[in-house]
Amino acid sequence: MKQALRAVEKMLHGEDLLDFAENHHEGGHVIRPDSGDTACAQFTLGSHRSQHDAATVHALILSTAAKGRLQPEVAGQTHEADIRSGTLSSVPAGNTQNYDYTGTLTNTVLGIDYALFTRVVEIYPCLGTTGAFEPRFGWIRPAVQALVEEQHRVLHRDTTGSRVLAEAVALRLAYELLSVFNAQKPAGAPLPLSQAEVTRLTGFIDAEIEQDFDLTDLARLLDRDPFGFSRSFKAATGESPHQCVIQRRIARVKHLLRSAADSLADISYATGFASQPHMTATFTKHVGTSPGKGRKAAQT
Repeated sequence: MKQALRAVEKMLHGEDLLDFAENHHEGGHVIRPDSGDTACAQFTLGSHRSQHDAATVHALILSTAAKGRLQPEVAGQTHEADIRSGTLSSVPAGNTQNYDYTGTLTNTVLGIDYALFTRVVEIYPCLGTTGAFEPRFGWIRPAVQALVEEQHRVLHRDTTGSRVLAEAVALRLAYELLSVFNAQKPAGAPLPLSQAEVTRLTGFIDAEIEQDFDLTDLARLLDRDPFGFSRSFKAATGESPHQCVIQRRIARVKHLLRSAADSLADISYATGFASQPHMTATFTKHVGTSPGKGRKAAQT
């Protein structure tokens, strides 16, 4: 795992990864670092914590074969996101990064030269500022996903004309990214959810508490943009969607500990936790005691 993380770090600083690719045992994917405007690496990881120095280029990350929870800290600001297949994450150049990820994933990482955005804005002034590229995690944009996948394929061809094609794809990708970020940039404070929307969401969470749903699923339920949904939810409730889900899972655990004779393992799955240890760790963190001790206290 550490080798893969060091490899991506090197890629983002423009260093040659071809030799590393020959011995890459984490995911077995070839890495081609040179397209002129973009560098590319692909690798597979499990749960991990990692720390990265500020890169000299922007990073765009496409997660596939992924299922997990990411808590990144970029330039001192903490974020949180559910990572699923097809989700994207973006990290601007010049930012230190710390990642805490629980789950599995395969990441395709593109390092994008800042000058590429400048060129695109010169051609299409209507796109606005090049500074719109910002830290965002777990977002979905099919057009961007398709271009990342296409660029990954192009960079692995190593044929005559592949560099020219890679540069063309890079320009299309930069255009799409600037369109996304400038269009989605909030003009002011996000519009909070209405009480009816909050009620609908919490009702859904309670009814489907045993299911594995994420931020995008909740946003789609209200036909909301995933970019602004988390902020709108917090503006209305004072907590993030993830915190709300965790608190409602814990509340259901407490209810079942008092009223049901089910095993702790059965309760963990009935409340949407990945396993009994996952439930125990989360319950203990938030309640201050373990589910087992909580059950004994409720029965006395």
